[in-house]
Amino acid sequence: MRTLFKVFGGLVLLLVAVIIIAPMVINPNDYREEIQAVVKDKTGRDLSINGDLSLSVFPWVGIGINDVSLSNAAGFKAEHFAQIKEANVKVRLLPLLSQQVEVSTVVLNGMRLNLAKNKAGKTNWDDMVQPSDESSKKTSTTETDKGSGAALGAIAIGGLQVVDANIAWDDASKGEKYSLVDLDLTTDALSLGNPMGIDLAFTVDSSKPKATVRLKLNGDLVINSALNKFDFQGLSLAIDAAGEPIPNGAMRIDITSHLVADLAGSGSLTLNPVTIKFDDSTLSGNASVNNFDKPAVAFDLAVDKINVDSYLPKTAANDSEVTSDRSGAVPPPAAAALIPVQTIRDLNINGLFKVQSLIVNGLTAQEASVKIVAKNGVLNSEQSVKKFYNGSYEGKTTVDARQNTPRIIVKEQATGINIEPLMIDLMGESKVSGVANINADLTTRGNTVPAFKSALNGTAKFSFEDGTVKGIDVAALIKQGEAVFKGDVSALAAQGTGETAFANMSGSAQITNGLVKNQDLLVTSPLINIKGEGTAHLVSEKLDYQLTVQRTKALSGEERVDSKDLKNMLIPVNVTGTFAKPSIQVDVKAIVLATQKEKIEEKKTELKEKLDEKIGEKLKGPAGDLLKSLF
Repeated sequence: MRTLFKVFGGLVLLLVAVIIIAPMVINPNDYREEIQAVVKDKTGRDLSINGDLSLSVFPWVGIGINDVSLSNAAGFKAEHFAQIKEANVKVRLLPLLSQQVEVSTVVLNGMRLNLAKNKAGKTNWDDMVQPSDESSKKTSTTETDKGSGAALGAIAIGGLQVVDANIAWDDASKGEKYSLVDLDLTTDALSLGNPMGIDLAFTVDSSKPKATVRLKLNGDLVINSALNKFDFQGLSLAIDAAGEPIPNGAMRIDITSHLVADLAGSGSLTLNPVTIKFDDSTLSGNASVNNFDKPAVAFDLAVDKINVDSYLPKTAANDSEVTSDRSGAVPPPAAAALIPVQTIRDLNINGLFKVQSLIVNGLTAQEASVKIVAKNGVLNSEQSVKKFYNGSYEGKTTVDARQNTPRIIVKEQATGINIEPLMIDLMGESKVSGVANINADLTTRGNTVPAFKSALNGTAKFSFEDGTVKGIDVAALIKQGEAVFKGDVSALAAQGTGETAFANMSGSAQITNGLVKNQDLLVTSPLINIKGEGTAHLVSEKLDYQLTVQRTKALSGEERVDSKDLKNMLIPVNVTGTFAKPSIQVDVKAIVLATQKEKIEEKKTELKEKLDEKIGEKLKGPAGDLLKSLF
């Protein structure tokens, strides 16, 4: 036994001597040329080791490198494929004897990586990628995953420290250049199942489009032992973006959340809660995605205030160019498909989005919400605005994309809307004012604006109270009608430029295949009553409408002549032309026929008597009787 202890003690002394003496007698720099030769033989690249190589044995087995570079592939611009200013890693020696791996903080400083693709589509790392051997893949995925998890479970990494790393990507086949610069990454010790602090920052520069994005991320990451679930607690992400595609040229976004990514099975991603601050807006709530192959999206989000218009592209210049170009080379926007049929078929969404204060398309709204449910090719949405131009709005929309031609159903109700400021915000001007109540129940089919119009069917009802109609001067039309009644046709040349006030305006419409038919327009006011009926064609935009105007009292400053006849007189007005250029004219023929009816009948009787007298003098007998009967 004593001999055995002597032998064992001698081995220990020998091991200690090797550990102590080896770093003194072995200089890794002596193998610099051999290392460079091996790399050249295996990759065809030149490895340059310009700094010192360091070696440690006890208590840490480690190696460090300084100022190392690897040459680029032939035919690419950058001189080096990769450069490293400093890198080192160490593993504690004694735990290795019990199959435990303890790694010190891995340090990588000053890395430069130039990735590129030429015009032919070849990358500058293709020559270093070896073909995979299918025979080496006999181990099942399940067994590999279990082995990897068990192996990494026995590894303790003291942390990762990456400083001043830059990665460039140059794609000559697409003319795109991107660079990731100033990358700094620091982590706490990695221990599976326990929180690991992470601090990450980097900048992305793009040449096409020209933009710069700076990201900073920190939080505590928990990775399970199977390496398929990542729980990011206290996640904080700050994004500073500037450049051409960024709304208003620059934007700051701050995101805080608890993120869980579960890659087991079909996979899932959850953000609960999540808060996103951008410009003057704050969005909060929760969201999730289940089954990455066929994503099922659920969300419940709310934003305090947002101006959507400030994030939309400025298209006024583009619109004018399209309008001026009538060569026919590019189809008009109206002919473009509006509904992504296949996208809707693939959607699986159940979500609620609320906005406390909203600006969109120039319109302002408060307490707005939209609930979206999409599944099996049918998209349903319920829209609500509690405060909308002193009124409210409720609507339901269904888009059925199960067939190649989508079908749309719209039901809307607007109550107590102050229509004039709404139209001014939307169109820049308003032809109508008053408090509006509108109901619509519509259906259509198609995937372009013309198709929607031609297939539109349904009903609508409307009423306006205490308003005006601009561009239709009923007072002027009355004066024209009265002038014609008195025989002054020249008064038709005078055009009214005023407006018509009313106490109430109401009506309904029946829409059949894009033809809007109204038969019950009624406008009442202290001055006039108006009835109307006719049609408007949504496709051709042609108008064929008739108004009947009857005044209820004398106009201001008007002579009181024939007041009884004028008050009871019905003045017909024809509305023709198009939506863009309507023509409003007094129906002279109808007025003449209506007002001169008695005189015309008198003239006809007088003429008949004279003819009878003359015929009676000239003709006698059956021939005369026959001729009289013709008159």
